Amino acid sequence: MADPDELTITIARHLEVDWQYVEHVDALNEERIAEIRSAGRRAGRLLGYKIVTHQSDPGQRKDGRVVVIVAVRESPNAEDEERMNERARLLMNSTWAEPGHTEDTDR
Repeated sequence: MADPDELTITIARHLEVDWQYVEHVDALNEERIAEIRSAGRRAGRLLGYKIVTHQSDPGQRKDGRVVVIVAVRESPNAEDEERMNERARLLMNSTWAEPGHTEDTDR
């Protein structure tokens, strides 16, 4: 594999930490959308992760932007899986501990 470009490296770093990369892009900028999705697949290959890419429906937002997501679908090993599960638990605990945070429930 050739040396990865800057976007691929950026996405790979996000995938290593959070297992996702998200960018909001003008819906008419199809070149950028394709660039992100392609770099996301390259980042997945670089890390050995199975990746899924997705973009939101342009009609969902009033600002004419789409959300482009690159996410880990499957990690290569149990150690990475456990690390991310622990990170998710810590983030959830941190969120619930924030002052003023209330549980969103249906009444």
